[in-house]
Amino acid sequence: MEEHIKSLWFDKNRIYILTDEGNTLSQPLEVFPALFCAIPEQRQKYYLWNNNCSIRWDDLDEDIHISHFYEKEVVNYDNDVNRLLSRFPWLDLKAFARYIGMHWTKLARFKYGVWTPSPEALSKIKDGLIAIGKEMSAAAL
Repeated sequence: MEEHIKSLWFDKNRIYILTDEGNTLSQPLEVFPALFCAIPEQRQKYYLWNNNCSIRWDDLDEDIHISHFYEKEVVNYDNDVNRLLSRFPWLDLKAFARYIGMHWTKLARFKYGVWTPSPEALSKIKDGLIAIGKEMSAAAL
């Protein structure tokens, strides 16, 4: 028998769900970058669907199935992508992701250490930063 979501709530760093079987499950917000970047009011505008097995945030274009809570994800800011991107705090993550042809939530998961990029993805990120640097240094006033 599949569990269903009975309720959900947030604290500063995590999203929690209570299932109809009484289990409390949670994940770090970084696992879901759209929620991590959202303001509290946006996080509260959700509804349950799919027989209470999924959560939907229309304003954030985010869906989460209950299965995403079963495997515990780990956040690790000590990673190559975070070290690269942290050198440029003014760099807009969403705009940079578009620039390199990567979905911003994928890049965010790499930055937060939730996912580990392949060598090709890491190269794409590095090459994108180099290209921006070249464009900036070629800019004429």
